[in-house]
Amino acid sequence: MGFLDDITARFKSLIGDEEDAAAEDQQLQKAIATLLVRSLVIDGEETIEEAMKLVDLLKSQFELSDREAEDLFKEAKEAERDATDLFKFTNVVTEKMDRDGRISVLEMMFEIVAADGKVDVFEENLMNRASNLLRVPDYYRDEVRSKLFALMSK
Repeated sequence: MGFLDDITARFKSLIGDEEDAAAEDQQLQKAIATLLVRSLVIDGEETIEEAMKLVDLLKSQFELSDREAEDLFKEAKEAERDATDLFKFTNVVTEKMDRDGRISVLEMMFEIVAADGKVDVFEENLMNRASNLLRVPDYYRDEVRSKLFALMSK
């Protein structure tokens, strides 16, 4: 019985580890999606271009189906509506991603902000706060901003 119990315990711990990893992935996805939603709604104008860009980013970034991306988008909209600040979401990202991953999140946020072809002061302020909370050095934030403004002017 001891040998069988040992195998069962090991199997359960492996399954538990897989479930924990899946839960962490979902938590990270939701945090990133919520930051993207904040980028979408911060200016008070949710355009179809921005919403479509957000869903496309979710699909490509996380390899989701249309339905999964739309469900994540809905969950993130709810989380954003209930949130009082960004820290809860940026903290998840900074704990689970390296610098390049955090820069990538900031790039996605800039893409959402720029999707409607204009960047207002609320969006600019959001990007500055988010880059600080994501611990992205100013150099990288400015580089990402420059690339997107160049694309917007084309």
